[in-house]
Amino acid sequence: MRRSIITILMLLAILLPSVARAQHTPVPPIEKLVYMGYYNWGFIWIKAGRVEFTQQPSDKYPDAQFLQAVGHTTSTWDEIFMLRDTLYSHFDNTTFKPYEFSRKAHEGKYHKTFDYTFDYADSVIYGDINRIGRWQKNDTTKMEANLYDMLSIAWYARGLDYSNYKEGDKIPIKIFLDSEVCDLYIRYLGKDKFKLAGTKHECYVFAPLLVAGEVFKGGENMKVWVTADEKRIPLLVESKIIVGSVKGILVPQESIY
Repeated sequence: MRRSIITILMLLAILLPSVARAQHTPVPPIEKLVYMGYYNWGFIWIKAGRVEFTQQPSDKYPDAQFLQAVGHTTSTWDEIFMLRDTLYSHFDNTTFKPYEFSRKAHEGKYHKTFDYTFDYADSVIYGDINRIGRWQKNDTTKMEANLYDMLSIAWYARGLDYSNYKEGDKIPIKIFLDSEVCDLYIRYLGKDKFKLAGTKHECYVFAPLLVAGEVFKGGENMKVWVTADEKRIPLLVESKIIVGSVKGILVPQESIY
């Protein structure tokens, strides 16, 4: 439960609809999406975390994008359990295949980093995993076709044409996470309306398949509301967890899109 707020918001980065954009709409030079996270237990919603996603051209690889997600708990929640998590990805503009992916988790006294380099010539992924102050190891994972990291999968989805899907359809995704390949899917649930900052938006609604663990129950217990326009901006994500529920809401006045 302690890690659920940041986890739910970081998952915005791996959901296909979360930053999906119509195929004819170009990716802006710089985009920033800011979300506030809330935790619910009973009838009380507590402001507990914040995540900021920033996308811009990569300064390390030609014809590539750099996408970063930074999450932290609020000052009030810090007294319970402080979190500072950062993810970033460099990926190709055209294929969206990642060149590098990094996840740095700082959760209470737990500090661990995951750094991966994707070698397409040899079809392997080189990993450097470091439990700071305790141990460090390197590993090599065989690369599978159509494999993306937690962030590049989102930009790959910008070309999705929702007119090709009907309610109940599954959209398969394959994500590389912590040296493992996860075969997941997202179920399209149709359209709904969501009111944010006084404006009502028509949205696509999706339910991603979740893997059961210390935070989530597994199954389709998460829903995402994404604007049904050319920008496809995620406005709301809600999920049941082992204890209570969580949600993340876009902060439009701090976002650029």
